[in-house]
Amino acid sequence: MDSKQKILIVDDKLENLFSMKQIMSDINIEIIAVASGNDALVASINHDFALAILDVQMPEMNGYELAEHLRSDEKTRTLPINFVSAVYSSDFHVFKGYDSGAVDFLVKPFEARILISKLNIFLELDRQKNQLALSNSRIEVQLDQLRISESRFSTLVNTVPDIVYRIDPGGCFTFVNEAISKLGYAPEDILNHHFSRIIWSNDIENISRDEILKQYQKEPWVLEEPVKLFDERRVGTRKTTGLETRLVPKNGVHVASLGQAAQICDDAVVVEINSAGFYSDNTESRDKTFLGTVGVIRDITVRKNLEENLKQANERLEAKVKQRTTELVSKNVVLQREVEKRKKAERKIRKAKKEWKDIFEAIGHMTMIMDKDHRILKANKAIFEEFSLNERTIIGKRCYEVFHHSGSPHHKCPMENALTTKCVEASEITFENGDKSYIVSCTPVYNGKGKLQKIIHIATDITQRKQLEKELIQAHKMEAIGTLAGGIAHDFNNILASLIGFAELSLMEAEKGSALEDDIKEILNAGDRAKDLVSQILTFARRSDDEVMPLRVDLIVKEVLKFIRSTIPSSIKIKHNIQSKAKVLGNATQIHQVLMNLCSNAAYAMKKEGGQLSVNLDEIQNGGKKAPVADNLGDGPYLKLEISDTGEGIPKGIIDQIFEPYFTTKEAGVGTGMGLAVVSSIIKDAGGTIQVQSEFGEGTFFTLYLPVTRDQVIPKKSELKKIKQSSGEHLLFVDDEKLITRMVKQSLEKIGYNVSVFTRPQKAINAFKKTPHLFDVIISDLTMPAMTGDRLLEKIKEINPDIPFILCSGYTGKYSTSVRGLPKVDAFIKKPFDIQQFIRTIQTVIDNNKHDT
Repeated sequence: MDSKQKILIVDDKLENLFSMKQIMSDINIEIIAVASGNDALVASINHDFALAILDVQMPEMNGYELAEHLRSDEKTRTLPINFVSAVYSSDFHVFKGYDSGAVDFLVKPFEARILISKLNIFLELDRQKNQLALSNSRIEVQLDQLRISESRFSTLVNTVPDIVYRIDPGGCFTFVNEAISKLGYAPEDILNHHFSRIIWSNDIENISRDEILKQYQKEPWVLEEPVKLFDERRVGTRKTTGLETRLVPKNGVHVASLGQAAQICDDAVVVEINSAGFYSDNTESRDKTFLGTVGVIRDITVRKNLEENLKQANERLEAKVKQRTTELVSKNVVLQREVEKRKKAERKIRKAKKEWKDIFEAIGHMTMIMDKDHRILKANKAIFEEFSLNERTIIGKRCYEVFHHSGSPHHKCPMENALTTKCVEASEITFENGDKSYIVSCTPVYNGKGKLQKIIHIATDITQRKQLEKELIQAHKMEAIGTLAGGIAHDFNNILASLIGFAELSLMEAEKGSALEDDIKEILNAGDRAKDLVSQILTFARRSDDEVMPLRVDLIVKEVLKFIRSTIPSSIKIKHNIQSKAKVLGNATQIHQVLMNLCSNAAYAMKKEGGQLSVNLDEIQNGGKKAPVADNLGDGPYLKLEISDTGEGIPKGIIDQIFEPYFTTKEAGVGTGMGLAVVSSIIKDAGGTIQVQSEFGEGTFFTLYLPVTRDQVIPKKSELKKIKQSSGEHLLFVDDEKLITRMVKQSLEKIGYNVSVFTRPQKAINAFKKTPHLFDVIISDLTMPAMTGDRLLEKIKEINPDIPFILCSGYTGKYSTSVRGLPKVDAFIKKPFDIQQFIRTIQTVIDNNKHDT
């Protein structure tokens, strides 16, 4: 089973760590959460992380310093870092985060969905990076095995002057090199014979594993150090080194030399043996199979005296005489053996070539072997499949002629650099006949004399990776625009709150039926239109608090088509195919807005020549055995909504920009450029996705996927209560906008409330501390520069936990119009508020508080 990807979270507050874990609980990852920068550095040594999420403000070591430490370490140099801060949200701190090496900067509070979406992107990039590393590792292993296979015997057997042997688990020789002839044996003389054949008989019981076991069974003993064995079989890294014993030459022949100085004592050669057991290479099993022992025998005989030297010389002379007398007799036999050896060698060469060819063809990357003139000598199957070529069309031709249709090498070709540096060189290249991007590497191969033999050319397709990088950049850009739009909407809502509030106050004073009354009503109408525009901006910024409920999309589709039919030219035909009555969880007004926008755009594209507007609605199943309809959707049922036209289409150069705010191809005065940006935000907020296909001059095809819900519960709207005269309750109102405090004070005092207003939260806290029982309700704006409303709420509740508290805001990603799950807040009012509804909310909170007490 693959190990889970790991995420590092660093925050000195345990509640923040717990919150982040809860947000990521549904993702199959391992979360390493630490509370300090030092603990994070220790964790980075012990773990490999796909992403690090750092709090900016921490004691001892802040997030910026921790990021610099991580970037300075080779292991974590490329680790993606996300900063999270509830305090530092200015451009200065954000850019400081990027300068410290971060890839993103989130300001608390933030939407959990935003964090999850970004987290999934970084996890996917980490998976692809690991897969690429694994693939490269496997290729290196295969190449190493091939090189070992080719050079093993030629290097080891033909150049090592010592005797190299291999014996099976039973102790019989399965291989010995030509150096055995220095003992008078031919390799064939001892192959398949037990090693005891060449060991001096008196030494066998001290170096044979079987003999040692027999002795131990008779009388067990405690070993002070491991026994040195000729047939080593210990599991692990231990080997037999420095084993000294005596070998018996063939037929008692005295050998002149065996590697170093040779000395025969009693017809034996004193040697040093180094050996080790070898096992099956089945890495998937812990219980490997013992295959035998390999070792090297080296002569360590020392000439002790002149008599021994003379005796050794006589024995060598006698051995030579015997050897020469037998050479003529055995010449034919030796010749036959040599022929057989050559045949075996040829078979081994053919086998090695076949293994090399199989590995070459199995490489998943496009691989070629070329000469220094760019001529293709060999190409693997991946090349032919990728470009629909065959050997006849490319072998012998220059690579730039085949892939670039050029008479000279590509300007980014890494081959010239590789020939100059004699090292691996790589660059990113686009093949003209494939319209894809590749990482192309060239590796020069030289022989032992430094002469160039060939160049290995490997191309790796990175088209998908580049597309993912492009999508990530686009996501960051849209997120930045959304944040800016949300901030503008917040400030604009504060202005609208004052404008609408004072207009309502003026309307109360205006004479009925007068021109002034009409003018004020026009101001209020303009204010309502401005509220709608802000609502669109908040929808794009994904900060809208519009109510969602289960709804049937087919009914909305039919309603829109009925309306659009009466508004578009008769030269445009409408064709629809509604196949599903399934429900989705969304806002009816927003879904209606999506359909109206897409259908209106389609009709606009066909206004000159006419055409056909097609709308299809069906239910599909994503995931399972079938390929996913979209990679960013989870498994389950989805509504598939298709809207297409036969109009002019969208030029290829701008199709990636159509969902950006204020981008439009319409003439001045027609549309605001927010339509498709809002459509994209609505669909994504509903858990769906939108795709577009278009060819200029051939029409446009939009496909929307929305998750199906089985929820049948529809929330009921609460009934409005009538405004009644106050009983003299005392209200404390806090807002950093002086116009808003003035408007609220005048409005509430008109119906009998006592109102104390403050523009600075700290002054409001000081006033409440002096007379906490004087006030009946606290009303505060959420977003204020000195202190936020939720922080003010905490300080007020520390003084009097029972005081009713109402929050107001132009937008918020932390609270919504529903106060369920927020026990400290009694109500939430969205700016710009209707003064009548504002008063009703206050009276409801006061009434509820009286019932509770």
